[in-house]
Amino acid sequence: MNHRELIAALTPLHGAGEARAIVRMVMEERFGLSQTDLLLGKDTTLSSRDRAEFKKIAERLLTGEPVQHVLGYAYFCGHRFRVTPDVLIPRPETEELTRWAIDELNTLNPQPLSLNRPLQGTTLLDLCTGSGCIAISLALAFPQAHVVGVDISDAALSIARDNARSLNASNVDFLEYNILSEDAESSPPWRELERGFTLLVSNPPYVRDCEASEMSPTVLDHEPSLALFVPDDDPLRFYRAIAAIGQRCLLPGTPVLMEVNTALAGATRQLFIDAGYHDVEVRDDQFSRPRMVKAVL
Repeated sequence: MNHRELIAALTPLHGAGEARAIVRMVMEERFGLSQTDLLLGKDTTLSSRDRAEFKKIAERLLTGEPVQHVLGYAYFCGHRFRVTPDVLIPRPETEELTRWAIDELNTLNPQPLSLNRPLQGTTLLDLCTGSGCIAISLALAFPQAHVVGVDISDAALSIARDNARSLNASNVDFLEYNILSEDAESSPPWRELERGFTLLVSNPPYVRDCEASEMSPTVLDHEPSLALFVPDDDPLRFYRAIAAIGQRCLLPGTPVLMEVNTALAGATRQLFIDAGYHDVEVRDDQFSRPRMVKAVL
């Protein structure tokens, strides 16, 4: 099998465009062959070892396994993150959310900052951190800020810590906590930082159980349901928890930025208005879908 044959074989699973993108990613990342190289037929000169590896990769891809799992990593905000079935694969929409958070931090600071300048004395909170892609990207963008990433999954936090180490993000800490247990009697592990955060960002589970049938088997079979789904009868449960945590842990005027279910963006906005937040707005993603909500305490 060559790369053209693999594209043809993957097309029924993913569609022609995505199949081409998957194979191009494999050829460039694993074998160092650009699209131009492929057009020139250089994939026919692979060594016997590389041909054997290509065959193994093709077999995995044809089972529906995501290319990011096959390669072991995904790119996000210009950085390479390790991904496994224990964490969600970073999406472009989540990168848009992270860029928005960076813009907000630049706005909050008295002097404009470039992406790589520090934001002194700032503490940021990322709830449902997963692979740590948001938290680590913020930590790398603002190396003198302190970032706290929180997740319920010990396996996900292990991946996040590995990513922080590999990317030399020493200003981020990851804590295990179930944000749905948040109530007046609970003691979150960041308690000593309460009223000290200057930004909260989150990409929590938001896919309703009833929407599972609309999703790709590649996602359903290979990404953690814990990080994806919420019950049909309470789809905003994580956003209520985020609103409550924000009221306790954020400084006045602090923005909360969240990725949301496009079908529930309006309901999420109203939830934060009802919780006493102001300047609540919905922002579309690059596909013109209402994917992000900002609320200010």
